[in-house]
Amino acid sequence: MSDKPVVVTVEEGIAEIRLNRPNVLNAVSREMLGMLREAIAGLAARDDVGVCTITGEGRAFCAGADLTDPMMGNDLPRGQRGDNCAKVMDAEINALVREFRALELPKLAIVNGITAGGGVGLALTADMIIAGHSAAFIVPFVPKLGIIPDLGATWHLSRLLGRARAIGVAMLGDPIPAEQAADWGLIWKCVDDDQLADEARGIAIRLRDGPRRAQVALPDLIDQAFLNGFSDQLDAERDVQRVLCESEDVEEAMAAFKEKRAPRFKGK
Repeated sequence: MSDKPVVVTVEEGIAEIRLNRPNVLNAVSREMLGMLREAIAGLAARDDVGVCTITGEGRAFCAGADLTDPMMGNDLPRGQRGDNCAKVMDAEINALVREFRALELPKLAIVNGITAGGGVGLALTADMIIAGHSAAFIVPFVPKLGIIPDLGATWHLSRLLGRARAIGVAMLGDPIPAEQAADWGLIWKCVDDDQLADEARGIAIRLRDGPRRAQVALPDLIDQAFLNGFSDQLDAERDVQRVLCESEDVEEAMAAFKEKRAPRFKGK
C-alpha cells in the first residue's frame, strides 16, 4: 500500500478512493483534503469509470479532521480562529464535499470501521453507504468540541433521521452502531464484516453497469422532494423524464425489453 494519504485505483470501471492514514484512523489533514479534491477532479475527467467508491484503510473509515493539523489554527490567538475556520471551510472543506456531491458518477461509501465527525459528513455525501457490522457512526462536535457538525452533516442528518433523532445524535454524540444506522435509514445496508468487501463490490458492479444519467439525476430529485410540494415534485419528475426519455439508455432499455434480454447501458 502506498504511503500517500489518499490512494486512487481504477479497475474494470470501478474507481476506489481509499483514505490512507490508518495510524490516525484516517483523520483528515490539509494534504488529504487537497488529494481528495484532486482525485475527484481526476475521476470527473475520465470516461472509463462507471462508479466511485470511497473507503478507509485499516480499522476506521475516517475519524474526522486531524485536530493537530496546522489548518485547524490552534496556534492562532483565539480572536483569529473563527476567521481561519471560515476560510478553511470555504476554500477547502466545503469545496471538497460540493465537488464530491457534484461528481457525475454513482457514489458508494464503504464504511469499514469507526467513522466520526467530518468522516460522517463525508460518508453521507455519497449516494449510498454500506457498512460492516463492527462499524459505528459518531457525531461528537457538540459534546466533545463545542462546535456544530459540518461537511453537510446537519443537512443529511435532518433529512435521514428527522429532527428529534438528528438533534439527539448531534447533541449527545453517542455512537450509532451500523445495524442501528441501517434500521434508522442513515445508511443503505449493514453486513457482516467478512462479507463487506464482496457485498460492496457487488453493489459497485450493479451501479457501474446501470444507466448513468438516471443514476445521477435521481439523488437530486429525491432531495428536492423535501422542499417541494406534491404538485411541484410532479413537475420536477416530468422535467427529468423529458430529458431521460431521449437518452441512449432509454432507447437501449426499450430494445432490451422487446428482445427479452438485459439492457446493456453504455454508462456515459
